[in-house]
Amino acid sequence: MLASRLGVSFISRPLTVMNRRAVVLAGLASLAAAVAAPPVVQSQTSDETEIPELEPLRALLKALDVAFSNQDLAGVMATLSDNAAIMGSGPGEIWSGTDEIKAAYQHFFEGFDSGQQSFDYEFSLGKIGADSGWMMTSGNVSGTKDGKEFTFPVNISLVATKDGGKWLIAAMHFSTLTGDTEEREED
Repeated sequence: MLASRLGVSFISRPLTVMNRRAVVLAGLASLAAAVAAPPVVQSQTSDETEIPELEPLRALLKALDVAFSNQDLAGVMATLSDNAAIMGSGPGEIWSGTDEIKAAYQHFFEGFDSGQQSFDYEFSLGKIGADSGWMMTSGNVSGTKDGKEFTFPVNISLVATKDGGKWLIAAMHFSTLTGDTEEREED
């Protein structure tokens, strides 16, 4: 049905069985084609000026990071839309609505000393329109807890919308490595 509407016709052929050599050659041909094909997505960059239109979203994430680092719950909430949702790394780590998000951030604040956390993003990519946009970034979080220093990698993706001329996070996902990385290296 759809094929005829699109002007495409199909020829019925008997099923052929491929031998091992044909499978290997087909796989190598596919790999060669994939390597030779030009990329269809924007490349990652450490020079944030290459995607200047993302600056409003970078500024929004920076405002969230500053409020978060200072354990300023009102400041965190000021970066989020009224019906925002946030997803973490593990199963069940999803928070939506003001009360759940406030409770989650109050719990997150327990993981570091106030004012002693910083974010260093290595790159960002995304797209922004007139009243919505998305951005992905990756980097490291450094800080202290009870005077002990820590650093861990983090990936963040967010979707933002414009409300009354102000960019707000509508959805955000963050992920980080879980468990003891030293144990993984020993395996």
